[in-house]
Amino acid sequence: MKASPARTRRWVTAALSVLALTAVAACGGNNGSGGSSSGSADKADLTWSFWVAGSEDQAAWQKVADQAHTDHAGITVKLQGAPWDSYWSKIGTTLAGGKAPCIIGMQSLRMASYASAMLPLDDLMKKYGLKAEDFDKPIMDGLKADGKQIAIPYDSGPMVIFYNKDMFKAAGVADPKPGWTMDEFKAAAKKLTAAGKTGLVTTPGDLGTMSWVRTMTGAEPLSDGKLNFTDSKFEQGFSQYADFVRTDKIAPQVPGGNPDFETQQFTGGKAAMQLNGPWSLIDTKGKVKFDLGIAPIPAGPDGSKTYTAGSGFGISRSCKTPDAAFQAIMSMTSEKPLTVLAEAGRAYPARTVAHPAWFTAAGIDGAKETIDYASEHSIPLVTSKNWVQVADLLNRFGTQALNGEIPPDQALKTIQDQAGAGS
Repeated sequence: MKASPARTRRWVTAALSVLALTAVAACGGNNGSGGSSSGSADKADLTWSFWVAGSEDQAAWQKVADQAHTDHAGITVKLQGAPWDSYWSKIGTTLAGGKAPCIIGMQSLRMASYASAMLPLDDLMKKYGLKAEDFDKPIMDGLKADGKQIAIPYDSGPMVIFYNKDMFKAAGVADPKPGWTMDEFKAAAKKLTAAGKTGLVTTPGDLGTMSWVRTMTGAEPLSDGKLNFTDSKFEQGFSQYADFVRTDKIAPQVPGGNPDFETQQFTGGKAAMQLNGPWSLIDTKGKVKFDLGIAPIPAGPDGSKTYTAGSGFGISRSCKTPDAAFQAIMSMTSEKPLTVLAEAGRAYPARTVAHPAWFTAAGIDGAKETIDYASEHSIPLVTSKNWVQVADLLNRFGTQALNGEIPPDQALKTIQDQAGAGS
């Protein structure tokens, strides 16, 4: 199976952007010619680059940006939005060219590829009194590179199971609880697989795949910062994961070219379970016509183990007013805007004081118990500098492995060989 021309173009563009970033970092990073702001620590016109899904999304996030002006009369932040698919290549190019906006939206899974062109924030946190303990620890750690804080999170969350309570009830399967085992999960999924419906739907997305592998074998994707896909323990976990589709047949075959397949199957009532993040829960609840539940990922031999991911805002090295940018980020990640985002279901807030607003908006029994349990059993998914390529290759060859077209260990070796170590 070959990648589509569009996907190939995105991969090449993103890869070239990352390579360019590496070259810039080797030359010292900031050439002093870039930036998008003017002014001082207390007076600046800043630009914020971030991914948006359309005009409504752009307007909602601009309100988050406006919190900076509310808190600091001399500071304004203008949102420069781009679609998710093109955002990463675009921001890579502007960072590499030393002309990036001051404030950069950053996802924890992709940060390793871009961190060299961003300003460590530790000194600014100390200077302006931002406390790391006010945020969820896994995502604060997930937005670090080489021990330095690169971005301040606005959302976070551990991967958990979304499930269709109506299908569970109709099949006579008890609702899953924290601590349920992999054997109990498979038994439930097999019982729920009937009449053209499946117990699970899954795809080889990076965060979901890594979470399944970790809970089944404890294997990590990196060792000493280098890609570790050909490790025997990782191969064993990935093979068990692929078996959900190819031999257990508790999940459907994965079609190519449909990035929304997993969500469509679950929200359409064709699959009873899906691994997802809490950031999608309220939006999913609004789409489905059944009673929605959530549960932790099933426990493997060493207990339930999952990954946390999230996103935040950092500062480009080319920013000429980092103090003003940091004060703006403090405002954008403060209690008020994160509570508004939580109430609107746009994010599971990274700041703990805003959690109650999200649980109230979710209105799902057991949600707090599940999220708290999953958070305690999660760690941040730390990625390699070539993770953009790894994620794309995983989608291509992982799909073939799940569908039984190639052996799982062959898929992993191909990804490892083509992506390289990534250090």
